[in-house]
Amino acid sequence: MNMNLIFEIILKFFGVLLLILGFLMAIYLPFVISDAKKGYRDNCEYLLILGSVIIGANTPSPQLITRMKYAVDYLKENQSCFVVPCGGCFRKGQKVSESQVISDYLIDHGIDQSRIIQENKSTTTFENFINAKKIIQSHSGKDINNIKVAFLSSSYHMHRGALIAKRCGIKHPLRVSCPTEENILFHYIREFFVAFELLNFSLGKQ
Repeated sequence: MNMNLIFEIILKFFGVLLLILGFLMAIYLPFVISDAKKGYRDNCEYLLILGSVIIGANTPSPQLITRMKYAVDYLKENQSCFVVPCGGCFRKGQKVSESQVISDYLIDHGIDQSRIIQENKSTTTFENFINAKKIIQSHSGKDINNIKVAFLSSSYHMHRGALIAKRCGIKHPLRVSCPTEENILFHYIREFFVAFELLNFSLGKQ
């Protein structure tokens, strides 16, 4: 086959692929951006704090610090709410779980330890919800859909987080949004690409 023809076919293939991706992005991103701007602050009985990057052994990333600050503020306003810090210890060089880092921060900032129930095994957002669902049902003695459950995360994560929660059996997830302080465009674009994990229908079925 002529090399010029092969090159032309490859160019057409990638051109069509880019058109498809652009079309899908134009459909999905408005939902992400809309939810990011809504400033959710729903009242709940159990609040999941979704983990984020730990730098080195035990240093929370700026994004995680923002989430923890908003969690403290929320929990001081909602005194009857239990909190489930989520996230395991799975990154290279990490010595402490995301859940433990969050828990320590909450306690240091005045949140009573009796309100904190750690989920310290997860490595993904799907696992956050799957594991936390079991913990909350065990702690409360109720079905997860008879409890007001919210998740706290960064604003750009509100839309996908709710979709994942529903996939994991939380039919009406509530939300608490904290701002994305930098690189918001990067996070929006990243949300589009990581959303393809939602096409794996085996995820969340536990």
